[in-house]
Amino acid sequence: MTTTEPKIMTTTTTFMSILGLTAPSFLACAALAAPPTGRQDEPEFTSTLTRVREGGTPFDPSQKLEPYAIRRAIDGGLAGEVGSALISSVPEYGPTRGVLYQYGNSWNSVVTALVSSLTAGTVNDEIAYVVVANQTTANSATTAFTAAGANMSKVVFIIQPSNSIWMRDYGPHFIFQGGALAVVDSHYYPNRPSDNFLPTLIGDLTLGVPTLDMGLYYSGGNFQPGPNRSGFCTALINLDNPAAGGHSEALIRELYDTYQGIDTLHILPQLPFTVDGTGHIDMWMYMVDQDTAIISEFIPGSNATAISVTDNAVPYMQGLGFQVFRPKAWNDGAGTHFTYANAFRVNNRIFIPCYGTQLAAGGNSAYNDEDADALAKWQQAAGPGVQIVPIQCSSIITASGAIHCIVKQVPRYTDLLPAAHVVEPIGNEVWLQGATQQIRWNASDTNNAVLANVDLAYSVNGGTSWTPIANAIPDSGNYAWTVPAVEASSALVRIVARSTDGDTTIGVSNPFRIATGTAATYDFASGAGVTRFGAGSATASWTNVNAKANPVTTALTAANYTALSTSNATGGSTDANRYITPTLASTSEATHVYRFVINEPVADIDELRVRWEGYAANCTQTELYVWNNALGNWGDANGLVGQNRYLDGFAGNRDENLTASLRANLQNVVAADGTVRFLVYGERPADETYHDYMSLTVIRANDPAPACPTDLDGNGLTDGGDLAVLLGSWGACSGCAADLDASGAVDGGDLAVLLGLWGACP
Repeated sequence: MTTTEPKIMTTTTTFMSILGLTAPSFLACAALAAPPTGRQDEPEFTSTLTRVREGGTPFDPSQKLEPYAIRRAIDGGLAGEVGSALISSVPEYGPTRGVLYQYGNSWNSVVTALVSSLTAGTVNDEIAYVVVANQTTANSATTAFTAAGANMSKVVFIIQPSNSIWMRDYGPHFIFQGGALAVVDSHYYPNRPSDNFLPTLIGDLTLGVPTLDMGLYYSGGNFQPGPNRSGFCTALINLDNPAAGGHSEALIRELYDTYQGIDTLHILPQLPFTVDGTGHIDMWMYMVDQDTAIISEFIPGSNATAISVTDNAVPYMQGLGFQVFRPKAWNDGAGTHFTYANAFRVNNRIFIPCYGTQLAAGGNSAYNDEDADALAKWQQAAGPGVQIVPIQCSSIITASGAIHCIVKQVPRYTDLLPAAHVVEPIGNEVWLQGATQQIRWNASDTNNAVLANVDLAYSVNGGTSWTPIANAIPDSGNYAWTVPAVEASSALVRIVARSTDGDTTIGVSNPFRIATGTAATYDFASGAGVTRFGAGSATASWTNVNAKANPVTTALTAANYTALSTSNATGGSTDANRYITPTLASTSEATHVYRFVINEPVADIDELRVRWEGYAANCTQTELYVWNNALGNWGDANGLVGQNRYLDGFAGNRDENLTASLRANLQNVVAADGTVRFLVYGERPADETYHDYMSLTVIRANDPAPACPTDLDGNGLTDGGDLAVLLGSWGACSGCAADLDASGAVDGGDLAVLLGLWGACP
């Protein structure tokens, strides 16, 4: 156990040593006098983007007005997508290490009030993690926070680009994977690409934890994890992920299960767009703890659907064991939705919005009675020992949000011992002797502290004994391992995570194989247009891709193949080292098929590894599929086919590797002529894809040498049966089992070997 600094690197030296980067993407307040660090190319700006998406929020007036649940099916999630460790989402009423904010917008005063309220004094230790565009904005924020009474020793600036203040909606979804903290990144509004990509940057560069890309379009304000692996959202989730996009309620719940550990998804009705422009559940419901909820009560005369939606939710939540408290909600003459449910909890404090003049400076005295009523109900709901902190929201509520929607709690790891989880090897793969493979892991320590170091080791006997790989190395999350010259059908990798005060914990991988063998890589450095082919560039929709092995037929050019032949793009979307999709029409989706003709017989292949490197414009999700010859459609490594059943996916504004390993039923993906096809699909119209590299590696492992090579008939003895086999193979015989001395013929030399080992095998 350790109770020192959280796992946020607060000096340049520490950050570089942990993650191996040349410059941090965040800046601790204590280092403000140091030279600028992180991204300095982003201009200072004041965002005026409201919480409502561009083009408006969809709403189905025929929706059910009663909540319902979708429960975990037999499927158990998308096997193999994100590893085998148990995943769980963290309710907001769970232990919290800090809160994420964005500063640099039209509502900086609200953020300032929140940061100062969170960090003031010395009683509480929560950290304010504040995203800013550049050093200038960090300096401005420091001045404002200090004047408001913030304790700047508990403020950490994260220098990254963003589009808006609405951190709840685009920020990271936090999970625990194998007991260790990790991040999930879902899709946010298409017109706000910097917001959309921020969770991955926070996970990768600031927190140093794995980030899982979740192919679901939803905002964090429309999801609340609850007790017993449950989750709550509105029916907007179905409109954002429609059947036309290949989704169903069952698939939506499956994705929540796989990536966020949600076994039961509760879908509640959506407020009409005329009442609430977001469609998010956090505008009218909040779970205070595992058995208490706040649900808005719209005042008489309000929209009838809004009254029904919120009233119907009360008995539903009560039936789940929740006690419900109901502060008022209403729309003013301008249509602004006033709510007290848009609050958030940080351990023993709950921050609530207010709009009058008595609970916080500013506001409108006309709302003093509603403020007082809400404060009383929140105090009842929270119970003794919890402090209610009102925050003035009269300025921001007109933008369709209050305070829950501009923050994101960072969970606190509270166990006394560290947690450690081996991410790769994931299990069942073949690692060839002498090859370099990446061992990846995730670890957390008490209060999210930085671990002192980790040890790595491997075992070839089921964990009976361990051979060191590396000792006392930084907790970087990855290590390049040269696989040793040992044979193992069930090898294991172990991590020992060590805290600064000496506490340790162990994480062990699933079994995998170490063997001799060959790895043949097919890419476009040779054979382009002869045995390796690419075609593109667009289709109108998935309908034009579905069940079509050749949905695009325009062959790539020699220049395109050259750009694809090496992983050498270092610039952005205009880098000449990339193949770039030709300009797309507003209704066209980037679509490319890559085809490799391999030489290896499918019966000899142990594993196929595919890699595509690149990304798409505007953080559009790019998906990698394999053609399943048996089922006649594009699909994943598990034999599932159709839209959204991809091998790997990514939405970001930098290069990323889409990878997959195929091991089962390879005869379904390798055609009789050796052809293997892959699809790279951009799921949103008009957005180009930027291709840097594409390859297929064929892994063939050699069969292990028999323990008793003279036991030719496999009965456990060297006897007359084996002699008969040897004599029956007499003569020239390259590579046959009876050629015991590997001379290229079965002859007297082999007879001597057999007779010399006569009897029971060792």
